[in-house]
Amino acid sequence: MDRTEKIIKIYSPEEEEEIFEFVDVDNAGGIVYKYEGELFTGVIEHYQGDKLKAEEGFVNGHIGGVQREYFENGQLQHEYYKYFAKPEGDWKEWSEDGELIHHSVWEKGIKIKSVIG
Repeated sequence: MDRTEKIIKIYSPEEEEEIFEFVDVDNAGGIVYKYEGELFTGVIEHYQGDKLKAEEGFVNGHIGGVQREYFENGQLQHEYYKYFAKPEGDWKEWSEDGELIHHSVWEKGIKIKSVIG
C-alpha cells in the first residue's frame, strides 16, 4: 500500500454514508467516493462487530486495487483486483478451511484464463 493511502474502518452502512461523499457512478458501474473533500485513495475495511468481513481498494475515488472478502472464521474467501470497477489480474477463491479452489486471470473485465477450477 502506498504511504499516501488511507485505511478507513467501517462498522455499518450508515457509517459509510456519513464518512464518504458519494460523487457518481463511473462508466463501469462502480461508485466514486470523496473523503474529506478529495477523491478517495485507500482501503475501506468493512467490519461486522470486531470481525473483518471485506476490504475494498479505491484509487482516485474509483473502486480499484485489491478487493478481499473473508469467511466468518476469518479465513480469506476471495481476493481479486479491480481497475475502474472491472476485474483485472488474478481472481482467487478459497474454501473455508483455506484450500485454493479457484484461480482465474482477467484483463479489462474479461476472463482470459482459468488456472484452477
